[in-house]
Amino acid sequence: MSVIDRRTRQKAEVRQRILDAARQIAREKDWNAVTIRSIADAIDYTAPIVYEHFENKEDVLLNIVKEGHVANRKAFDATLAMELSAEEKIVKLSMIQWTFAHEQPEVFRLMHNPERMEQQREMVREGMQEAKRKIESLFREVSPDTENISEVIFNWFCLMQGYINVITNVRPEQGAKLLEKVEDPNMVALFKQPTHLFERAIRRFIKSL
Repeated sequence: MSVIDRRTRQKAEVRQRILDAARQIAREKDWNAVTIRSIADAIDYTAPIVYEHFENKEDVLLNIVKEGHVANRKAFDATLAMELSAEEKIVKLSMIQWTFAHEQPEVFRLMHNPERMEQQREMVREGMQEAKRKIESLFREVSPDTENISEVIFNWFCLMQGYINVITNVRPEQGAKLLEKVEDPNMVALFKQPTHLFERAIRRFIKSL
């Protein structure tokens, strides 16, 4: 390996460590706790090293959001390429969002923060119309109400976001305490299996179309 190749690889590794550190700080605390200084401390570097890779905190956050959108797009394309019915593809797309939100809740919240949506629109504009067209095609296969397909998709999106926000905004220890106060055993059982609860809700929604 040449000196240039080694330096390029090392630079990429440090850059990824910075992004990983920012995510970890946000997961343990919140995004307000993410600063150039806190990132530098987390990876045992000085702040100027972080600035060699990113202009500022906002640049770090935008790159984390970009990584999230890239990962989601890859999963989206892979799902559409599968030999599944339209209904099963919609379910799988829904579960991809659910899984992402559970595995990276801090990134999911950052990506879907209303205050940042306008800023991110340019980032995801490329390919957005194509993705929209493909989703509409799926829903036209399962819904006879083709005249209001945009409303149907909006309802689907709201259902997903509602479930995800209710579940992921409650930390496990908080959820355990809340369940202790619930007297209905059926309700307790439901919240102990949120993934199954979410999938059943999605399937009921599709069946209702």
